[in-house]
Amino acid sequence: MRIIGDIPIYVALDSADAWANPGLFQLNQENLPTAVAGVPPDGFSPTGQLWGNPLYRWEAHRETGYQWWITRLWYCFELYDVVRIDHFRGFDEYFSIPYGSETAAEGHWEKGPGIELFRAVEQALGKREIIAEDLGYMSETVRQLVRDSGFPGMKVLEFAFDSRDTGSASDYLPHNYPVNSVAYTGTHDNETLVSWYQTVTDAERAMVRDYLYDYATPEEQLYKSMIALILRSAAATCIVPMQDWLGLDNSARINKPSTVGQNWRWRLKKTQLSKKLQKEICQLTTRYGRMNWA
Repeated sequence: MRIIGDIPIYVALDSADAWANPGLFQLNQENLPTAVAGVPPDGFSPTGQLWGNPLYRWEAHRETGYQWWITRLWYCFELYDVVRIDHFRGFDEYFSIPYGSETAAEGHWEKGPGIELFRAVEQALGKREIIAEDLGYMSETVRQLVRDSGFPGMKVLEFAFDSRDTGSASDYLPHNYPVNSVAYTGTHDNETLVSWYQTVTDAERAMVRDYLYDYATPEEQLYKSMIALILRSAAATCIVPMQDWLGLDNSARINKPSTVGQNWRWRLKKTQLSKKLQKEICQLTTRYGRMNWA
């Protein structure tokens, strides 16, 4: 068994990191941000997402040989076997929003450190297993950064059929998944498969049926066909949230981005992982060569 650790690209303004290293962040003389993090408006959020994290002063990181990032990742690998870095596109270009803005609409793109950062990390720590969360607005320079890094990117099945996604939907169709990728039905930031299918348009539901070439499976069981779909893709790794294995709706959703107060509350009860479900998971993972026999 191996543990995947998830780390955000940014840290909080009131974190020990920002307090101890103000010169590494875009802060003024009073240690208040001059600009903050977020993402621009898209189909999921008409005003964008205003995260509010302080942005990095990348020129200062470069002058230190990216030592802060090397230390951060070194410690993460003391805890985890694999590290998934959230918002990987921010290393190519990051969205800068003036401090005090009420929405992300006033922001603009700035250039990040690019592959130089990860070359420095590899030189210091050797080759480590990293997953690049390369979701969101994708440009050719972001794709090139993922290729140059050699890290597997992420493929989310829901994005293949959802018109709200601003990226290339074809990238998320399972027949296009490269081997060097990690396939998900949905992540902790997404709706559960069951609720997602219920909330997309009739045309998008038809696209799912057409792609599966399945017009007979009852709607309440269709999530199982979608799970099987990514398991038989070429992606080297597949991750299926327990909420999707259980066929739960959004009452079991983990996180809704850019909101606070109601997230990360769902817990798996022992009774939910029934013998029947265990057998079903075992059969599917064995059938598609994804059983971990270690």
